[in-house]
Amino acid sequence: MYTYEATKRDIVEAIRRAAGADADLVLSVPPSGVVADLALPCFPLASRLHKSPHEVASSLAGAVHIGPRVDSVRADGGYLNFTLARAPFASSVMSDLAQWKDRYGSHDVGAGRAVVIDYSSPNIAKPMSVGHLRSTIIGAALHRLYASLGYTPVGINHIADWGTQFGKLLYAFTAWVDRQAYAEAPLRELLRLYVKFDQEAQRDPTLDERGREWSLKLERGDPQARALWQEFVRLSMSEFTKTYDLLDVRFEHVLGESFYADKVDAVINEAIRRGVAVEDQGALIVRLDDVGLSTPLILRRSDGATLYHTRDLAAAIYRLKTWNPAQLIYVVGADQRLHFRQLFATLRKLGYDGVFVHVDFGLITLPEGRMSTRKGRVVFLEDVLEEAMLRARRLVDEKNPELSADERADVARIIGIGAVKYVDLSQNRVKNIVFDWDRMLSLEGDSAPYLQYTYVRARSILRKSGDAVPEGVFDPRAAASAPEWGLITLLARFPEIVLEAAQTYHPHLVATFLLSLAQAFHGFYHEVPVLQAEDAPLRQSRLQLVGGVATVMRGGLDLLGIRVPERM
Repeated sequence: MYTYEATKRDIVEAIRRAAGADADLVLSVPPSGVVADLALPCFPLASRLHKSPHEVASSLAGAVHIGPRVDSVRADGGYLNFTLARAPFASSVMSDLAQWKDRYGSHDVGAGRAVVIDYSSPNIAKPMSVGHLRSTIIGAALHRLYASLGYTPVGINHIADWGTQFGKLLYAFTAWVDRQAYAEAPLRELLRLYVKFDQEAQRDPTLDERGREWSLKLERGDPQARALWQEFVRLSMSEFTKTYDLLDVRFEHVLGESFYADKVDAVINEAIRRGVAVEDQGALIVRLDDVGLSTPLILRRSDGATLYHTRDLAAAIYRLKTWNPAQLIYVVGADQRLHFRQLFATLRKLGYDGVFVHVDFGLITLPEGRMSTRKGRVVFLEDVLEEAMLRARRLVDEKNPELSADERADVARIIGIGAVKYVDLSQNRVKNIVFDWDRMLSLEGDSAPYLQYTYVRARSILRKSGDAVPEGVFDPRAAASAPEWGLITLLARFPEIVLEAAQTYHPHLVATFLLSLAQAFHGFYHEVPVLQAEDAPLRQSRLQLVGGVATVMRGGLDLLGIRVPERM
């Protein structure tokens, strides 16, 4: 157990013993201005003991006895404020860092269990837009976070490669394709055809029937339709892979909607057999009024066609049977909330129990409104990433001319891609983001480059001292000043932040923590001499602090999927 967690546990247990009552007690970091390291509201105990919070706090302050890592306890209104004993607490935190090294912050709560995470899921035959960024990098961050908790994460890219839209595209391709444009930029030409079909169908509604005919051909295995569809999938995955490589995003499996096309009949038959599905005006539906949903889930339309609802249901059942996961997580936009409420309710009606989670997030919109592929109002993710690397390259060329061209290109990629990721991952995922080139590609202020530079600066100090982080007894004098103690308490909290970010599905908690750590470190750097410390023991202990910052900054950024350069 990490020092911070053990200290909080000791405090809570001591309070319960002294109070003679059990209650849900939550310790927290007090607000600025309160001279304490931890605070405990006494309101839960007050209700159990039938006393005022002020009375409870006053009586407990002098009665509670805690271990050596707590120096004092003080009542303040309805709160108990705890001041930690700096020397033993700091020594224990440094011992944790020395023991865990690069794995500091990891846990084993998920050992032996799998967690399935569905993320990214772009549409075949369309370039990925900046709107796909959120699902992709939030999902990848959760994948890393759950791996750090000891789970075996199963990342699945549920690509949209089936459905009626492909019938429309197949017709458009055979009617209007520009072969030269298709050869040069296949996905952009396919997108043009998709938009053109929508525009032409508004003038000639009979085109929708042509699209349905091609869709039926595809479902029945028509050789021409199948060959074109397979080509679209191959070209799309080739382009997607380039983007995923830039973003350092990986999946255990790429299983699109088409993978489940031959599995939906079994799901439909099971729903009928269990009495879950009923016919309604020729369609097959699952009524969900009994769980508060007035909109039923449609398994099969009146024309016999299945929908993505049906394929999602088949996919969920396949995942539950294949991996028996502790959680089934979907990282999909907030506009799909109803769909997932329907999906989860239907799974339970069919007898499938489990933890089903929709990790929703807000939209990335343009200043003029929501992105729309059909209206051609979209920003391509490829363009954003290329522009980010270009801007970063100009900065690296200016700041690091001594690096080789290959080294500058690598650093520019790390900085540019990191900047794009951080803009998203540093915000609460439920909030909408208005796309802004300058904000998305920011290299200053609250940004990934600022955090990356913190790591680089810490590593530079260590290199000047001989590179290795010193080991040995931690000198209590290195916990005496406010900048030093601030770093120690932040380093101690990192494992708790990792756990909370994973369990609440909020990667931004890690980003927020890292920003606080960076700000604290830069204050420490300017106020506290490290290499010029007054004697060797103090110098070694301050170098341990610097090493801890480097370890946590690199580890935290890695959880977000943001790489760090060694120089910048």
